[in-house]
Amino acid sequence: MKVLLVDDEKPARDELRFLLKERDVEVIGEAASYNEAIKKIGELKPDVVFLDIELGGKSGMDIAARIRRSQYPPYIVFVTAYDRYAVSAFEVQAEDYILKPFSSERLDITLRRIQQKLQVYHTDKITVQKDGRFYLINIRDVYYIYADGRENIVKTIDGEYEVSATLKELAQRFHNQLLRTHKAYLVNIDRIKEIIPWFDGTYMLHLKDISDEIPVSRSYVKEMKARFYM
Repeated sequence: MKVLLVDDEKPARDELRFLLKERDVEVIGEAASYNEAIKKIGELKPDVVFLDIELGGKSGMDIAARIRRSQYPPYIVFVTAYDRYAVSAFEVQAEDYILKPFSSERLDITLRRIQQKLQVYHTDKITVQKDGRFYLINIRDVYYIYADGRENIVKTIDGEYEVSATLKELAQRFHNQLLRTHKAYLVNIDRIKEIIPWFDGTYMLHLKDISDEIPVSRSYVKEMKARFYM
């Protein structure tokens, strides 16, 4: 677990660094301001950002909102002396919210929760369900994943399955294997056979072994071209 500390008060950063070191957590950097935090998050790509909310006139909420819009955002844990920001923290999808002064027991709960998610994140398996049963399948066996109303469907050579994760979560977790081509589609890059120019700047993907066609909307053409050096 790689951690970045963002707090404008050095004693607070020192205390949290000490507590994390005791738990064998790797602190890869620190930041004391908004601009420094944005720069280091981009450069160091931490798994987790421990983020103070009040940063000398700037708001940690603004940092959280910005990095949540990134393609592969780190987990966010707010650390603050105030409990009045809890609702706002939920709105930016923070993983947790810890009050100062730090409680060792509370920190342990947070770290365990994130570690469990990171372990899942680094596996190449995905849990799907069909007819009330759950199955583990390898992400390399997936052809594509699409949104059908409120359901997300995984397509394999054997059929279709439901998955509870969102397309955004799956794109983040399997970013080396899955390509976002549309707001409703993710495609396995190893299953693409042909990229066909379509109309109005869009494309259509033909897949190996199956006749399904996957659209590439204009919003995702740049990402596709960058991935395949087009």
